[in-house]
Amino acid sequence: MLTVGKPTASIVRWASSAALLALAGCASAPKPIDKIPSGPLRAATAAEVLSAYDAYAQAVRTLSASGELELRDRRRGESRRFALRLLAARDGRLYLKASLAVVTALEVVADGQTFWFQVPSRKTVWTGPATARGTFSDTREPYFALRPVDIVAALLPEPLAPAADESLLLEGDREGFSLAVGPARAGGVVPRRRVWVERDTLLPSRARSYAASGDVELDVRFASWQDGLPRTVEVARPIDGYEARFEFSKLQCDANLPSAAFLPRTPEGYRQVTVQ
Repeated sequence: MLTVGKPTASIVRWASSAALLALAGCASAPKPIDKIPSGPLRAATAAEVLSAYDAYAQAVRTLSASGELELRDRRRGESRRFALRLLAARDGRLYLKASLAVVTALEVVADGQTFWFQVPSRKTVWTGPATARGTFSDTREPYFALRPVDIVAALLPEPLAPAADESLLLEGDREGFSLAVGPARAGGVVPRRRVWVERDTLLPSRARSYAASGDVELDVRFASWQDGLPRTVEVARPIDGYEARFEFSKLQCDANLPSAAFLPRTPEGYRQVTVQ
């Protein structure tokens, strides 16, 4: 018969210490490093960053795209995803159709001067100046995150173009550079716009524009670059708590856009509401 005696006190102490060390090691073990930086970091001047961003901003005049659109209302914790068809031009023209299960959920048209925002389920068309960022007061659906002026500014941004009385402020870290443009004040620059670019490629990663109050009016993030164009663009209005995420599966730049796409549409029986 094989008998097993009680463990000695020294064995118990050893086993307990080993277990504690193992647990401590698991709790404090550093996360693996995906990539170890090697070589010197790329340097750039404010003029080089400005030139790189402006070159991207001026490279494309029109876009024709399809993919998916997700709209989020951060205040209410709601979001919706749609199939997307989009046409956009730098002069402010926009056509956007968002569908759910092949049924049109909303359609946005802008001719550069005026926009028409059509929601078939409500039999309503909202209209107003194409540059308006006002709130649709009679509904709180997350799809009202969209503003034609914001979409065109995000997808086809204008060059930074500092005015004669404005200054440039360059900052950098290991990830990239940021460049702010705005009036000079004691101790720095009051930003009107700010852009971030990746350090290695100088491609844009983020862009912000600011209201006169200093609040962030529009916050845009770029990702998933292919052939010099971002396939993912996130557009946020932090003040209102709205976000729109564009994920493009097809993207064609400088396409010939049909003029009929930007004509107003007010179907019979729909009410029309003017947004101030």
